[in-house]
Amino acid sequence: MRLLLLFRKELHESRKSLLVYLLTIFLVLLVQEMIGEISAQMSGFQYVTSGYGNLFPGFLLLGGFIVTGLLFAQDMFSRIGQHNWLMLPATALEKFLAKALASAFFYPIALTGVFIISSLVIEGITALLFGSPFDIFNPFDASTGLLMLHYLVIQSVFLLGATLFRKVHFVKTVLSAASIAVIMSIIGGVFMRIVFAPYFTDMFVLDISFTGDMPDAPVLFRGLWVYMQILYWAVLPVFCWITSYIRVKEVQSTDAVS
Repeated sequence: MRLLLLFRKELHESRKSLLVYLLTIFLVLLVQEMIGEISAQMSGFQYVTSGYGNLFPGFLLLGGFIVTGLLFAQDMFSRIGQHNWLMLPATALEKFLAKALASAFFYPIALTGVFIISSLVIEGITALLFGSPFDIFNPFDASTGLLMLHYLVIQSVFLLGATLFRKVHFVKTVLSAASIAVIMSIIGGVFMRIVFAPYFTDMFVLDISFTGDMPDAPVLFRGLWVYMQILYWAVLPVFCWITSYIRVKEVQSTDAVS
């Protein structure tokens, strides 16, 4: 019950910013479709391909990651916000979940609803003005579903960054993730160079015949791919969520003492 109240509090405090953001999304979609329709009319062709599906990934990923950082910035790292957040009659876990679930689940669901409603309104306008066929946003195709799953995983990384960094969360998280990726790539390259040393014809040229030199190599690489999938889809988000909660609890404890 308290978690639901905290969630409603988050929505109430962010209502003005959310309305401006949602209006911005609608205007961007409207302008894009109108430009496409006008250009098609001037060129004599029919504008049949809407751009809703092209814009959705940008608003989902970039917008979602920025929203994740903003949700924690005020309450965790500003003096007034810290005090008010600390005095809320709820546990650190409930406070953390209210924000984390809002950015992980409510944001993509709300964004999907906005795209559907906006596309219905815009397609109605273009149909009246230009006689164009209806082509509303479809969130139920396989690519959109996979994108949503990737968002949940990558969002956990930005969730961790939002709780770790006091300022410029998005930029610092991107730089940290890129640095870790480079380091892991170097380690992986060195590992490959050592393990498959007999099959390197040059410093970085690997020459392997799966049927001759390494008959079990396909099984080896499939196993490696499975482990990588488990790390990405399960280990990474769970680690980030748990670490983020520990960080929130640590900050709350420090504020309480100070």
